[in-house]
Amino acid sequence: MSVQILEIVLYSHDGRHRVLTLQPGKFNVITGASKTGKSALIDIVDYCFGSGECRVPEGPIRRCVAWFGLRLQLADGQAFVARRCPGPRAASSEECFVDVGDSVQVPLAPDVRQTTNTKGLGALLAGWTGIRDNIHEPPAGQTRSPLTATIRHALAFCFQPQDEIIRRQQLFHGTADNFVAQSIKDTLPFFLGAVDDEYVRKREELRRLKDELRLCDRRLNELAALSGDGISKGAGLLAQARDAGLAKVTSETWEGVVGALRDVASTPLTDQNPDIPDNAEFERLSSERRLLLEEQRRFRDEIALVRDFEQDGRAFSKEAKEQQARLTTIGIFAGADAAEVCPLCAHELSDRASTPSQSAIKAALSAVSTRLDSVSRAEPRVEKAIADLDAKLQTVQRGLAKNRLEMEAVRSASDSLANVQDDATKRAHILGRISLYLESLPELPDTTALETKAESLRAQIVALETDLSDERTQERLDSIVSILGQKLTEWARLLELEHSKFPLRLDFKKLTIVADTEDGPVPMARMGSGENWVGYHLIAHLALHQWFVQKNRPVPRFLFLDQPSQVYFPPENDIDGSMALVTEDDRLAVSRMFNLVLRAVSEVEPGMQVIVTEHADLDKDWYQAAVVERWRGGLKLVPEDWPRNE
Repeated sequence: MSVQILEIVLYSHDGRHRVLTLQPGKFNVITGASKTGKSALIDIVDYCFGSGECRVPEGPIRRCVAWFGLRLQLADGQAFVARRCPGPRAASSEECFVDVGDSVQVPLAPDVRQTTNTKGLGALLAGWTGIRDNIHEPPAGQTRSPLTATIRHALAFCFQPQDEIIRRQQLFHGTADNFVAQSIKDTLPFFLGAVDDEYVRKREELRRLKDELRLCDRRLNELAALSGDGISKGAGLLAQARDAGLAKVTSETWEGVVGALRDVASTPLTDQNPDIPDNAEFERLSSERRLLLEEQRRFRDEIALVRDFEQDGRAFSKEAKEQQARLTTIGIFAGADAAEVCPLCAHELSDRASTPSQSAIKAALSAVSTRLDSVSRAEPRVEKAIADLDAKLQTVQRGLAKNRLEMEAVRSASDSLANVQDDATKRAHILGRISLYLESLPELPDTTALETKAESLRAQIVALETDLSDERTQERLDSIVSILGQKLTEWARLLELEHSKFPLRLDFKKLTIVADTEDGPVPMARMGSGENWVGYHLIAHLALHQWFVQKNRPVPRFLFLDQPSQVYFPPENDIDGSMALVTEDDRLAVSRMFNLVLRAVSEVEPGMQVIVTEHADLDKDWYQAAVVERWRGGLKLVPEDWPRNE
């Protein structure tokens, strides 16, 4: 979905109207003399698209016009929108009129009345353009509020007024204002398609999944707390059962411990295996403890060694950086003979052997830099090694804690049963304690399904976070920059612009065009001549609009260019629109420029409409076919006989 302009309509205070008809999906030219109202067309269209103030210049247009209107071609049907011209002391008006249908005609003046306000008009225009729900979340740590792209942001790519198309510092409409420039940077990924059209829906889905995961984790933690209070006691009873020959299994989990105890309790005492020597379980636990203590000592020693290595590396880095800083001062030397001139004071050396040469200092600098680089590359691996060892140490320490509980359980059982001589009586006593423990357990549900659900939620969250990440957006932007850069370079060469022999690209962070030369990047602000600035504005906007069409992006499908030939054909040379007073080279340059516009429009026809307001009236058949009106000999945007509202 998008929008093109069929007609620009002005209503007088006495009920008349003036219609400027345009061709959708074509190259349109309005040519004429100065002071006929050509440059006001951008401000009129901008005002009808909901601008905060009416920027139509004070004078005949503001005084003679009651309403400004546009007849629009939509993806499905047509629309007519109008907005009241503000009075002499007002900056804008909230009175807006809208009519929509399969085919809409320009209404008569008495039928134009308020049916909505600028907020309602903006919502309709956004819908017709195809702007869906969207949001830009600023990076963490920045204080900007989240920003939603609107039709007002999209229009930054649709207007190039006379004073902006020749600027070298700003490429897009309105970006002399830093706030506007930042809003374009924030919304540009959405308009280009680097941000998924389903971004808002996916963010809501991510928020829902995280809420659901929090509920799952909370429930699992509650169940773990209920089981955790009893797992140490259960593990101790299982250790006593093993010591008495009632069980052989060990388990690390709550479910495993309870299951093993249920097996012990359900087996008749006569079926129990007594063929386990006294203190066998205690001895097994003691042996296990010795191994765990040895592992704990080994991991602690390894961590200490790695930390010493890390500390040595930091000390070396500090010293090496100081050496590097001192040695880097040789960068100020200017081509002295290293064998005969002091590298520090540039005086000739009387005793060359006692003073290091420049080449020796440079060699030392290179060696220090190489070693410093090696240490820097090793730092992440050292940190990872420490983290891995810490994780292993914590696992061993958890094993020691469990081992200690089980040993205490076996020891206490042995002490309490010391006076019981009959092994069968001992086992019966332990079985009784196990049965009592099992009877006191709460009824805990099986958490397998809940744990599976939590893992599934985590996987979905990771996938969505990856898809919505700034890194993924930047990758898509880089790809778009590369594709657009090929078109920019091709067209710059057709226009014979400066630096066109080098690859060109759009820099979306600085909102400019950059030429990547052999001597480094050259932004548009550092390029010379108005011819180049206009040319780069032109190719950037044409390339972007072709992209918007090809990728069906939600930007209005029209581009207004106000007097792009001004650097070749200034107003003072305009007599009848012909370029008789212009040099042959400049005539060829203007012809190349407009020929490129026609070519760019034709390549995506009928997807792009370009509207040019010009002094120049080229004597070319293809240019003459694009001229929709000539404003000369008294013909202007506003008829001379319209009454003024003073």
